Amino acid sequence: MANAGVQLDEKRLVMLDDVCECEGRLVDDLDVEKGLVSENKPTKCSKCGCKDIQGVEVMGTYEGTLFWECEECDSAILRFEENKTEEYLQLAKGLWTNPSDWGYVPRSEFN
Repeated sequence: MANAGVQLDEKRLVMLDDVCECEGRLVDDLDVEKGLVSENKPTKCSKCGCKDIQGVEVMGTYEGTLFWECEECDSAILRFEENKTEEYLQLAKGLWTNPSDWGYVPRSEFN
C-alpha cells in the first residue's frame, strides 16, 4: 500500500490508485504484525512504541477507518481480522475516481 493520500486530521484517506493496480492479496502489502487486531485506536505502535497512530480509510472499501497506521514506522494494526480486511480491500479493485472532480475543500473544513 502506498503512503500517498489526503491527510484528514488524525485520519488518512488512501486513494484508489494505491490498490487498483495490485495483484494478489492486498492485505499482504501492509506492514502488519500477524494476529494483532485492535477494534479501537491503539495508544501506541506495537513495533516502535510511537504514540502517533492514525486511522486509514481506503476509498471504495469500508466506510470509516479500515486499519491503524503508525506515523513513525508505517506499521499497520488491523481493525478487523486479516480475512475481513482483505474482503474490504478487494472491493476497491477496479474502481476509479478523479480527485480533480472533488472540488476544493479548504483545510479548515476538513473533519
